[in-house]
Amino acid sequence: MLLCGAHVLFVQSLVLANVGERRGLWAVAWGAYALSLALAPTVWILPPLLAAATQIVAMGRSLTHVRAFERLTQRNCAVDVLRGLLLGAVLWADKFVLFLVTDGTFPVVVVFMAMLPAVLAYNFYFVNLAPHVDRAVSGLHKAIEHEPLPEMASRSTMLSYIVDRSVLRTGAVGMVLTLAASLLLGGLQPENALLAVTVSVASWTFMMLTLLSYELDYIGEKITAQVLGAAHLIAAGLAFTLLGTSGAYALLLLVDLVLVVAAWALYKRHWAQPEYTLFWRHATSW
Repeated sequence: MLLCGAHVLFVQSLVLANVGERRGLWAVAWGAYALSLALAPTVWILPPLLAAATQIVAMGRSLTHVRAFERLTQRNCAVDVLRGLLLGAVLWADKFVLFLVTDGTFPVVVVFMAMLPAVLAYNFYFVNLAPHVDRAVSGLHKAIEHEPLPEMASRSTMLSYIVDRSVLRTGAVGMVLTLAASLLLGGLQPENALLAVTVSVASWTFMMLTLLSYELDYIGEKITAQVLGAAHLIAAGLAFTLLGTSGAYALLLLVDLVLVVAAWALYKRHWAQPEYTLFWRHATSW
């Protein structure tokens, strides 16, 4: 619980760097995490605390605002926790379930190195591509309020193009990194080559499903995104309960390929006309 709390602190400390697009500060945090993990791997509390400290120090005098609290309703908190659980479960639940069913006796290095390409690609999206999407969405909102219909249609088309390109670029980066990780792990641990490839490719599908679910949640299709996350979570529980590690990841790979295709179809449906999904749909229903 202490380790989980320390990581929550670390994750929350990264919010300001992400929102402020301070990529250098973001890199310093993860660099400190990786360095402490490499130099003192048995000091388990050190990586999240040291990484969080780099962000807290950078906040400086702004830390005085930590005393400003806003009380949220229990219902809002519960809904947000559930949303976060289901959206985050796609990328992370398999490791937790694997740990539970094997009592921790699985090739940890292979599994976690094989998932790194997906994590790096996912972070590549939020660090390098998400800000462009946010600006394009903001531009569409302004066009809806102040500009004529032809200009709004042009901005809508541009937004769809930017989001499509961002999703496809992230997928391409993830696949290249997945190939590199599979070759590296196959060379370092040939006895676990099949497991490394299976986990790497499966993690790529997890990342793509997470990203598409995020885009659906972003545009207002929150229930759809949560249903996709719940389907993955159920599949993960069944796969690791009934099969071995390699078999479970192979089954999850197939299940998530189907979910990715479904998520892509839903994503294209709602992002093809973002002005309708973001605004007109709500205006006409009201």
